[in-house]
Amino acid sequence: MAKKKRRQDDKKKVKSWLWIVIAVVIAAAGIVAFSMDRGVEAKGKSFYVKGGETRPVLDPSLFTGMTRAAYAAAKKYPQILDKVYCYCYCDEPPFYHKSLLSCFVTDHGAG
Repeated sequence: MAKKKRRQDDKKKVKSWLWIVIAVVIAAAGIVAFSMDRGVEAKGKSFYVKGGETRPVLDPSLFTGMTRAAYAAAKKYPQILDKVYCYCYCDEPPFYHKSLLSCFVTDHGAG
């Protein structure tokens, strides 16, 4: 009798895990589909890093805390940030940024 109950419990656990796995797969598929759809929307826009920012990074002493640290990093490693795409879509109007570095040549990177 105990074995039969244990088998039933095991089957319930397997069914529970199966539903969890199915839910995760569906969620992952949805995320992938959304990501692919976003890529299609961005087609024709400057979705890829253009780079070539020539303006100087603002002085980090104008800011405090984590913002100061971010501006200091941008000032120290501009060649790196100029190769990184900014995901806040500031490459679109009205900003037309060339890369993540563009966010730090104005107070845009402060928030």
